Amino acid sequence: MSPLPTELQKAIEQGELTQVQLRELITLEAKAIGLSYAQAVKKAKAHKLPRNHIGADLGLLVKLLPA
Repeated sequence: MSPLPTELQKAIEQGELTQVQLRELITLEAKAIGLSYAQAVKKAKAHKLPRNHIGADLGLLVKLLPA
């Protein structure tokens, strides 16, 4: 995965990720495995993401989205 944008990295480090930034992070992670945001969310909810560190990250991030 490519380096995160500076503002996104700062928000993560400070533990103050907004919903917009969370969606941006999901989009970046999804892109790293060839998925769109919508595909990643759908696969995460169906527990069908790849079994690797990016899939695990995406699964966790999607759980943080509001219901």
